Amino acid sequence: MNNIFLNKYQNIKIFFTVFLLWVSIQFGKTIEDSLAFVLVISIGIMHGANDLLILSLKKINNTNLKKNLFIYISIVLSCVFLFLLYPFLSILLFIFISCYHFGEEHLSDKVSINHFFDISYFIVYGMLIFSMLFYAALPEVNTIMKELSAVEFSFNQIMYSLIFSFVFFLGMNLFLLWKKKILLPEFLKELFFLVLLSLVFNTSSLILSFAIYFIFWHSIPSIIHQIFFISGDFTKKTVFFYVKKALFYWLLSIAGLLLLYFLIPQINLFSTVIFVILLSVTAPHIWVMYRMKN
Repeated sequence: MNNIFLNKYQNIKIFFTVFLLWVSIQFGKTIEDSLAFVLVISIGIMHGANDLLILSLKKINNTNLKKNLFIYISIVLSCVFLFLLYPFLSILLFIFISCYHFGEEHLSDKVSINHFFDISYFIVYGMLIFSMLFYAALPEVNTIMKELSAVEFSFNQIMYSLIFSFVFFLGMNLFLLWKKKILLPEFLKELFFLVLLSLVFNTSSLILSFAIYFIFWHSIPSIIHQIFFISGDFTKKTVFFYVKKALFYWLLSIAGLLLLYFLIPQINLFSTVIFVILLSVTAPHIWVMYRMKN
């Protein structure tokens, strides 16, 4: 049932992608980034706000819930401490696990060969998305990188990452076609999606480009999966239940975001604060999503 709904959502996803591409052409960077921040702060953070509810549904007993909560908080604190001690390493780790997470959300319902192939396929897809994004907006990426870690990515690093991920993604899809695990129309559709996203990344600002993918291609499909897992159906009632349960943790995240921005004078870019928040919650969220889907 959720796969049917997600297939219907694809048309909505493409519509909003094209609409926001038009917005980026018509309006300036200030409007683009403001819209992107609203999307990330609202839907983006919301999509990870029910992690503890999902863990509670998977508990065997109260002790198991306490153990899961301890693991979740430990992962959050570990990410924060790693960023404080080794900011560049933590950024690389964030990008790597996000590659897997983006690929898992986008492809896990479409392909399943074996554990090693699936993980590699997910990482390569996510790596391709990040490489396309960074290649199109490297100066903006490096502005954030300098504020976070005082280290920049070189043009060659991003170019080689883009070539590597594209060649491997293409090769793995040809293998899937050969094994008849996917059909040619599915493969061509994925190529169309990549062309569309490349057009968005090369037209919009870095922040809006990231928001378009993060919200419409990742967060909303993830929310749909979560609602089906929590409630077994996708209706106005189950959506309202999801939002109500997430509200407290969402507000807590917003409060933390604002405190970081106003209390740490070294932070000049609001996008840097959003990255720090995403860094601290992405790893535990990926752990929860892995448990939910397995």
